[in-house]
Amino acid sequence: MSNKYDEEQEKLREKRELLKLKQGLVEESDILEEKHERITHQDLKGWAKVSNFLYHNKVPLIVLTVAALAVGYITWQTITRERNDLYILAVTTDNASGLYTKLDDIETTFEKYCPDYDGNGYVHVGVNYINLSTAAGVNQYSDSENYKFSSEVFTGDSQMYITDQGIIELMNEMANGEVQFFVDFSEQYPDAILYENQGLQVNTSEFAKEARWTSCPDIVGIYVRDEFKNMTGNDDGAKEQRRRALEVFNNIVTGNIVNPDNE
Repeated sequence: MSNKYDEEQEKLREKRELLKLKQGLVEESDILEEKHERITHQDLKGWAKVSNFLYHNKVPLIVLTVAALAVGYITWQTITRERNDLYILAVTTDNASGLYTKLDDIETTFEKYCPDYDGNGYVHVGVNYINLSTAAGVNQYSDSENYKFSSEVFTGDSQMYITDQGIIELMNEMANGEVQFFVDFSEQYPDAILYENQGLQVNTSEFAKEARWTSCPDIVGIYVRDEFKNMTGNDDGAKEQRRRALEVFNNIVTGNIVNPDNE
């Protein structure tokens, strides 16, 4: 009898608390909250208990899920994205060079001569194009291109250049005649046709054939940046890029294609 009376009294208290909540007399009820907790921890079983847990923890669970997905995506991108085995600067100082229209073929052809330096199973060469031609006058675009070029020169990210002959005059001006910016290959490759002993004339090599560049003008050459003391662009990354550039340059001069099927 006592248990039945207690149950009825408890129901009455719950009804009063519920009424107070509906009328706005109280914002929360310890009695109802206690009952809810009791049901949650004692009466719910199986999937009902799981559903209850998910409902009451949905915000932190959503945050954790989004964070996990973000970390997973970044990790996947890091593992699978293409990394450049070699960085190359394609520079136009004269629009007659025709470099811009052949960028895709140039990139693919460099990859034929480039080993898989990072050992990830494929070869990728990154070609960064910069137009320094002043044929259209000096404007905002040309200022931007000059800034990009200066950044490349002083960081040393690209140690191999494919460019027209005007680059030699430009680099001599930047160096004030104190240094020769590109490697002198005259002793190493006495039979190669070089611009001022530095740049390999592309249309005299197999490179032009591999790039399907029959119209390549005789002003386009491939150069490797030299190393200078007391100058930026000589960190370990630049030194490794220079080592790779010299090997690829040798492959081009000697016609040594290491990736014949690379397209």
